[in-house]
Amino acid sequence: MHRYLLLFLGLTSICFGAGRGSPEDEIPNFDLDDYYIEPKFNMNLGFRGLSGAKTAFRGNGFMTSFSQLQDATSTDVVRGYHDGSVFLDTRNGSTDNKTNNWAFDDGRQIINNGADIAFHEYSAQTTGGTTKNSDQGLSLGAELVVSRDLGKIGNRIEWMITAGVSLNGIQDSVRGNVMADIKTITDVYSLAGQTIPESAPYEAPSYEFDFNGDRTETTVLLGRSPDSRTETNTSNDSQVSSFSKLRGHYLTLRVGPTFRVQITDKLRFTVSGGPVLVHSGSTYSVNRDFEVATTAADIGATVRDQVSSTTAENMTGYYADAGLEYLLSEYSGFYLGAFYQTAGSYTQYITEQSSSYELDIDLSRLQGFRGGLNFKF
Repeated sequence: MHRYLLLFLGLTSICFGAGRGSPEDEIPNFDLDDYYIEPKFNMNLGFRGLSGAKTAFRGNGFMTSFSQLQDATSTDVVRGYHDGSVFLDTRNGSTDNKTNNWAFDDGRQIINNGADIAFHEYSAQTTGGTTKNSDQGLSLGAELVVSRDLGKIGNRIEWMITAGVSLNGIQDSVRGNVMADIKTITDVYSLAGQTIPESAPYEAPSYEFDFNGDRTETTVLLGRSPDSRTETNTSNDSQVSSFSKLRGHYLTLRVGPTFRVQITDKLRFTVSGGPVLVHSGSTYSVNRDFEVATTAADIGATVRDQVSSTTAENMTGYYADAGLEYLLSEYSGFYLGAFYQTAGSYTQYITEQSSSYELDIDLSRLQGFRGGLNFKF
């Protein structure tokens, strides 16, 4: 009897355990808020308009037609004039001290009732080097600014560290007539009774062809050196036109703290300031020309030349800006603000071809506005 009771109790306990089974698996509760990371970086991409750059142009220069004008007595040389040239003789064994290789441009060079021909060379030294000041006006450029959130000050103020780069252009020009001393060198050659066989311009050696195609030389021989040379000078002449031009860009690197105040859920006010490093590169050129048409012997000659220089300068200063940000979504928006920057000034020089020009570029007081898109990441 006891044996059957023990067997029953054993079977009952086994069945009870089997009926109870293993506990049902529980689904874990994932709190996604524990895995959310708030964006710490802000990026502004937009434009920056600055004004306040000032320039001052000044200086004088020497102009010449760059002709190959030798002394008046040498015979075996090439003489290049503004209105013609006298080259070396191409004949073999000639002993008459003349050349068959020359040219002139205008019939008014024939003077003294056809007895002589005159060649001219011109140069000018500008003397009206007064300073001409100019304001550059508004310069639109681009900027990229990245900020890193560093925390809060109270409930409504955030502060961050900001680094930015921007690029703006600088260009200016001044045009006008300047006073100058103009020198004219006139070399006169005798035609020795010869007549130019055709109208100007004329180039020797020259030939004529008859109906049969036979060639006859009509070359007028010219002396290898001028019979006379004269110099005339005109002071305080205003025929010289000058065009000074500046073209360049300046790159601004800036870093500093930014404070952001929340006005509403979507509108925020920002203020920032700090040091700047400005790298400015510029090309300065001066184009000059003058017309010579004061006497019958002058043929309306135009003398033109250009001098230029390129330079690069690094300057330091500071900036300050204030603006508004409006959120379009949790991660993007747009911004608009005002800007002030100072970075000093520098002087650029042109000293080539006996010229001495200076250009002052002043970037010490720049102000303007900025705007664009804002992103958080």
